[in-house]
Amino acid sequence: MAGIRSYGAYIAYNRLPRSEIGKAWGRYAVLGERAVASYDEDSLTMGVEAAFDCVKGINVEEIDGLYFATTT
Repeated sequence: MAGIRSYGAYIAYNRLPRSEIGKAWGRYAVLGERAVASYDEDSLTMGVEAAFDCVKGINVEEIDGLYFATTT
């Protein structure tokens, strides 16, 4: 059967308050926080984690194709 059967996502664990970003840029503080990569994470390693999330719980014999992409 053709179609998208699964997808994966990964969000970095570390958080940076948006108020700190505002202070650094000399702008108004904004509520909330942003996810930021750790010292050993980059777009490739986070993309790999998302790919692992995609195939979790799926029998690899059932996979006809896996497309991997990252964006920064």
